[in-house]
Amino acid sequence: MTAEAKRECPQFNGNARRFHLLGCCGTGMGALGILLCERGYEVSGSDTGFYPPMSDILAKSGIRTMTGWSPSHLDGLDPADTIVVVGNVCRRTNEECIAAMDRGFTTLSQPETLYHFFLSRKAHRIVVSGTHGKTTTSSIVASILASAQRDPSIFIGGEVLAYGCGGHWGEGDDFVVEGDEYDTAWFDKVPKFWHYAPTHLAINNIEFDHADIYANLEEIIGVFVVLVESMPKSGVIVYNADSANVCRVVAHASCKAIGYSLDGSDGGKAQYVARSVSFHDGGVSFSIVDVSSQCQPIDVESHLTGRHNVYNLTCAAVLARELGVDDAAILAGIAQYAGVKKRQEWIGAVDGIDVYDDFAHHPTAVRETVRAIRARYPERRIWGIFEMKSNTSRRAIFQHEYSEALAECDEVILSAPWKKDDLPPEMLIDIPRVAADLNARGVHARLIASVDDIVEVLSHELKSGDVVLGMSGSAFGDLHHKLLRALAATHRGESQDA
Repeated sequence: MTAEAKRECPQFNGNARRFHLLGCCGTGMGALGILLCERGYEVSGSDTGFYPPMSDILAKSGIRTMTGWSPSHLDGLDPADTIVVVGNVCRRTNEECIAAMDRGFTTLSQPETLYHFFLSRKAHRIVVSGTHGKTTTSSIVASILASAQRDPSIFIGGEVLAYGCGGHWGEGDDFVVEGDEYDTAWFDKVPKFWHYAPTHLAINNIEFDHADIYANLEEIIGVFVVLVESMPKSGVIVYNADSANVCRVVAHASCKAIGYSLDGSDGGKAQYVARSVSFHDGGVSFSIVDVSSQCQPIDVESHLTGRHNVYNLTCAAVLARELGVDDAAILAGIAQYAGVKKRQEWIGAVDGIDVYDDFAHHPTAVRETVRAIRARYPERRIWGIFEMKSNTSRRAIFQHEYSEALAECDEVILSAPWKKDDLPPEMLIDIPRVAADLNARGVHARLIASVDDIVEVLSHELKSGDVVLGMSGSAFGDLHHKLLRALAATHRGESQDA
């Protein structure tokens, strides 16, 4: 469970010249490092390991990095002009964090730093929240605002391909933030989005997640209620009216709230409805209709696919309208949207075998991602390769839901998570049972523990026309690129990389 309120922010030097980031290779901390560099600050950081793409992004930005935790990493830094930012990867026993406090450095969390040094300086703080779709929706909003020549700032937990990273300081009045309900730092155990003071808030969906922090769905709904109640009366909430959990939360709003729905399945409460949805091999087309007025619908054509992306696109378009963007710029931004790494990312192809990477790890995200790939390739054999590595997926909470989520694949391979747990066995997911449940449904499924063994099996069993969808909340041991190299060697076919 999170704390009941944010801590009182400590006094800090608003004219600080340097920042040292503990946990700098995380997607959020890395994006913060990029923002700080763009604003002219000197930035250094440490982490236990550095892996692409963030390691490459940090190096390109000139951020000085150090491996591991050590008080020596603080040597040469002056507490009078340096702020240490503590990521949630650090526990209270972290020796580098302890040394920073002992030496008199101001220690702030990532969200505290983001708000005081960046968000507070922008008129429009656009926070995109929800269990799923935050990264995609916020990056679509950024693409639309860029098309409208508004040069938005962004803080997004993924590598936004148009920017080459997840952080950017723009000259416009808009700041687009991915609003995460995960916790902040060991000394400030509240959801990150409580720190962001949104003027515009999107809520795409709410489900149970982050089982290492929240005991149940009610606790998650509770932190969203606090967020909604914190909105200024002049604020705007754009929300998914098809989600009963979201509607419960938005009932607490005292500001303007605008609902959107897919095909009006909310029972008529939504102002905006996505209609005439048609999936095809190039993506999706549909119309966003404002049922409260006679204005022209927004006729969307997007290379994205899947029902979840119809919600994401609709949410982004409605937000943009509320920000005063005209429909032409909305459509241009959607058409020019380049995507985000690990969101239905096409990695490459060998001999007619396509390989995709996706961040999906919650069962709902897994199900919708599989359906999206199925909509794009209805006649092809789809292989779902899934690593249960996230804090939620490793637990037994969704034991039965994962077999349902993967059931629309033709073949399934489950990997054993490399991350070890101190939890008792009865609290951990039974991966062989998931495989058995899938086989009982008629889906050929098996557990192959290591990435290298998975690659070995796939390189001999895949055939031209197959589609491989590798899903994980991590880098998955570089499965996708290892597979492409193995296929090129085994098939001796033409290799095509993204």
